[in-house]
Amino acid sequence: MPAKTLFIVQQFEKQAKRLIAGRQMDFKTAQEAIGRADRDASRVAGVVAIQQVIDTDTGEVLEEPLVLARHGELPAEFNES
Repeated sequence: MPAKTLFIVQQFEKQAKRLIAGRQMDFKTAQEAIGRADRDASRVAGVVAIQQVIDTDTGEVLEEPLVLARHGELPAEFNES
């Protein structure tokens, strides 16, 4: 079961009163993902950088996603507890 760590930045746009997923980007390191999320914060309604470990054979998520950075308006699943 080969595992791979993904570093993902997901942008969110405001459409009327709803948030919709915008561009999603993959990065090689957590620092790159955090940097991109920080830079995008002023250009989009919301942006989140996450780290996620998956099984490369099955695509199964092996660990709960870890939020590395969050900015702006985000869907409830990305809000701090």
